[in-house]
Amino acid sequence: MSHIVVIRSYKPSDELKCREIAKDGIMSSLNTAFLGNVFREVTFEMMILCAALMFIFFGVPFTICIMVVPIVIILIYILTYASLVTKSMEVDQEISNIPRIYTSHAFCGFWVAEAFEPYLMTRNPKDVRYSIMTEKQFRESNVDVSSQTKKTVGMIALTKSRRVDKGAWIKRLAVDRHYQRKGIGACLLNVAIQFAIDQRYGSVETVASEYTEGGRELCFNRGFELRQMYHKQIVGSLVTVLMYELTYQIKPLEREIVIPPKSHARSFMCS
Repeated sequence: MSHIVVIRSYKPSDELKCREIAKDGIMSSLNTAFLGNVFREVTFEMMILCAALMFIFFGVPFTICIMVVPIVIILIYILTYASLVTKSMEVDQEISNIPRIYTSHAFCGFWVAEAFEPYLMTRNPKDVRYSIMTEKQFRESNVDVSSQTKKTVGMIALTKSRRVDKGAWIKRLAVDRHYQRKGIGACLLNVAIQFAIDQRYGSVETVASEYTEGGRELCFNRGFELRQMYHKQIVGSLVTVLMYELTYQIKPLEREIVIPPKSHARSFMCS
């Protein structure tokens, strides 16, 4: 196996790459978020209102009033970009404190996906099929990776929910855009859920925006259910994001689950 991805616990040396993955993941939704905000009903209402006020009360020529349209569009882009940059800065600050927030508590966890590849990687990762395994499976496989390079390509975090009793909260699920659609995100999610089961949590919750369709689909495929939907205001009603709150109920039988032998463990954890 020359191309392997291992899901393992976070190490301080992963911080820089985790920051990059988080930033890229947040900023990648810029165009989608911008277009979504532009075509909201409130946007057109604001354009019409501004143009009408300029034309009726200030006597501004109609041709000039029309200029309010590109001005509003530019304003929305700036506000959308600023909101994503602000979010990116908040996440960056959190990642710099992973040891304090996550890894120093028994009921929390932070994991990364680490890719092992040949030093002379001539193929695009999008065209490569990777064997994905957990840290335990990797140790048991005795695969020689001494001649390969490695890099962090994904991450996920789990902490105790502040709102739900005996509930866990999944955060920061992200995969490098060059390594998406390969099952890495699904395996990261499986590892986090298994951790919640081992810690005897009663449920696992997460939240996804309308612009992270891939993440929502991944959670639904794993058994998450929609708990509620709500609009999160970024800049009043002008810039908002539709949020999906998802929940996964841990069944009593799952609490007593026993990891099967190695030959079956891989399909359970990282199929």
